[in-house]
Amino acid sequence: MTYQLHIVPPAFVDRAWKDGAHQLAKACATSGGEITGEQLKLLLSRGERCLMRIDRDGQAVGWAVTRIDQLPNVRALHVCELYAPGGHWIACFDLLADMARANGCSEMRCSAGPAQARLYQRHLPWQPLYTTMRIEI
Repeated sequence: MTYQLHIVPPAFVDRAWKDGAHQLAKACATSGGEITGEQLKLLLSRGERCLMRIDRDGQAVGWAVTRIDQLPNVRALHVCELYAPGGHWIACFDLLADMARANGCSEMRCSAGPAQARLYQRHLPWQPLYTTMRIEI
């Protein structure tokens, strides 16, 4: 099995959405309403975040949305949304880490709920930084 990551240029987001990237709306649902699938599509079309297709042996098996955060003391590739059922995310982690390094990043970050965090930590040494909580007022 050979995995590849393909960056989808903003001009082709609509095409990718029809080819399966719309599944990222499921990942958006875990944010508690912070962003919808249609809002994500708009951000991607504007080039504000990067859409990647995860391929295994030439077939799309998942989608990821990333951004690069230049913080005062670190440059990080942040995986904002991810749809890759069946463990494909773990299998292409090294490719994503290589991409992060090629863009000057010294670390990767991701957003995850408690169940996702346990899954990620079972396979890779992810370290929690902080927990984001909210309350409606």
